[in-house]
Amino acid sequence: MTAYTAEIETQASRFGLDPRLVTAVVITESSGLTHAYRYEPGFWTRYMAGKPEWDGANPARVSASYGLMQVMFPVALEFGYPKTDPPEYLFVPLIGLEYGCRVLRERLDWATGDTRAALAAYNGGKGGNRPGGLLRNAGYADKVLSRMSKL
Repeated sequence: MTAYTAEIETQASRFGLDPRLVTAVVITESSGLTHAYRYEPGFWTRYMAGKPEWDGANPARVSASYGLMQVMFPVALEFGYPKTDPPEYLFVPLIGLEYGCRVLRERLDWATGDTRAALAAYNGGKGGNRPGGLLRNAGYADKVLSRMSKL
């Protein structure tokens, strides 16, 4: 479990998710640490560098994963995170969990109930992760499901 059980239960319920699944993602992604941070330089180079909307942006801030569910700032923006809010707000447990749960809910819907595929896509995007098919991020999905089974 984590120190954020109440917050996890609140956001999981809000998005129709099993709180054990959200907890397993939290433990896998951040070890339950709300201040977890990971800069993704490859993501910057591949998807953001040279695009006008990111001109002048600090790559270490905008191409990074934040908080309990390690939500990438650009992904949070895709899911409705306010463009006027700094990425560091994703460290706030309820905010980071909200956007992590939004993404997880969308991935589960996309995968039409294939939780393993949804988790693989949560971790590495939909490309290379196909419901009922090959999963590029199968190891991640299996790790989360194993943790979930122990909760």
